[in-house]
Amino acid sequence: MADHGREGRISGYVLKVIREAAGLTQEQLAEHLAVDIATVQAWESGRRALMAIPTGTYLGLRHALLGLKVTPRLLVQLDIALEADRFLGYVLTVDARDTRTHPLASWVITRSFTDLAAWPFTKQTPAALASIRRATRKRGPVASGPVLAAEESRHVFDHLKAVAERANVDQAQGLLLRRQAHYVAGFDSADETVEWLTAMQHREERRVHRADEWTPGWAVIRSGAHALARFGDREALPHFIRASLGNDVCETANLNYWAYWLGELAEPQLMDTFMIEPQSWQGSRLLNHLISKLYATNPNVDVVAHTLWALLMSRPALADQCGDRLADVVSRVLEEGGISDQSRRELEEVFYALRMTRRR
Repeated sequence: MADHGREGRISGYVLKVIREAAGLTQEQLAEHLAVDIATVQAWESGRRALMAIPTGTYLGLRHALLGLKVTPRLLVQLDIALEADRFLGYVLTVDARDTRTHPLASWVITRSFTDLAAWPFTKQTPAALASIRRATRKRGPVASGPVLAAEESRHVFDHLKAVAERANVDQAQGLLLRRQAHYVAGFDSADETVEWLTAMQHREERRVHRADEWTPGWAVIRSGAHALARFGDREALPHFIRASLGNDVCETANLNYWAYWLGELAEPQLMDTFMIEPQSWQGSRLLNHLISKLYATNPNVDVVAHTLWALLMSRPALADQCGDRLADVVSRVLEEGGISDQSRRELEEVFYALRMTRRR
């Protein structure tokens, strides 16, 4: 079996971010941990994977960082980065023909995991670390995130495409693998990948006979539409909304997935079927996220507008939490245009509901 536990570039870079946030040099961190500076350098560069060190050593590292006033929120990012390294190490070392043990078939990935796993390809600092990176950014030719060689990046995306095509669509686990491999492959900017994503989306739409009824295949189509929107396809999400959000079950699935993606559902989920199961979540985090993403140049603006509308229709009390902020944002988007007709209608309904809330 391939040793994919030796990958450590993502968690190593997150450790570097945490150290800088604590205002420490590598020498100072090494002194606090009672290790030599070469060990800290090896961890941060990924030459010595954090995932490969003894559990007691890793726990000691976490406890020492807590003692240095590092926030638990950042340490959670370090834990998630280990999972991202496990994924990356697997993809780089295991044959794509073996889909049974693939990490993307074992759980429903979250935004935090995806941001970290995609960091080497997108060059975009994960949202949970962005403010820290801005505050500690240095001048000069310093890598702004984990680095993969060009041939490694190409291997990752070729692997993901092969896995998505080979996944067993007769099983829920296989469809989960197809959906997530398809979505993560969408972080490749190559023209050939855009063509592949489009072909896969059409293939999945033909395979799923009723796109307006929830099935695990519905979830594959949902993720595919988001991936295509990332590449500037302004029709992919409006089409998904029109064709695949036609009943209460699908609307609930969409909201539950958003809640999980953003961390309002804290428990890890193993299958996409959680979307249609009874779930308890408050909605404030989702509401604030949607407000922050509601602008006309956002490639996902149509699904943001629709989800905001569905959220407030199902949880009208949330409107009391956002005051004038939401009304101002909705008003601006309606004035600017650049959204679908359906998004305009739904945002007008939101704006009207907000006005009624103010008059109560």
